[in-house]
Amino acid sequence: MRRKSLAALVLLIALGLAGGTTATAQGLGSLRSWAGKYPTERRGRVTRKFFRLPALQTPLARVLGKRGFDLLTREYTVETPIKQIGNYLAVKVCRPHACDTDQAGVAINLRTGAVLVRMKEGNDVRRIGYDGRYDDLPRNVQDYLEDFAAT
Repeated sequence: MRRKSLAALVLLIALGLAGGTTATAQGLGSLRSWAGKYPTERRGRVTRKFFRLPALQTPLARVLGKRGFDLLTREYTVETPIKQIGNYLAVKVCRPHACDTDQAGVAINLRTGAVLVRMKEGNDVRRIGYDGRYDDLPRNVQDYLEDFAAT
């Protein structure tokens, strides 16, 4: 009896993990619909925010902390359209009237869910990642995130 219970438990866990992967894959696939749109989308009274989507909010909050996440979502209000570059979505935001010194670029890998961020405040530049390393981004994605003038 005990073996059957253990086998059933293992089967349930395996099915649960497979279901989680499918849900994650579906969530990442739905992000593609944001390509070409701005991170903050207003339609009438409804506002949708790209950085508040669960696939992004959790990893961004973890790697940036409260202050960094607030900078990204509340203070850096000048936005570029979200651009798809290969298997990545990339977006850049900056502080109004200070885009040369206070800016951020975010890339999300649509296959793995890795979220990679470049944040610049004055002369301080941080390159960090969740489930990946910023340096592992393809060169063309890094170049795009580092050049705020290129949209």
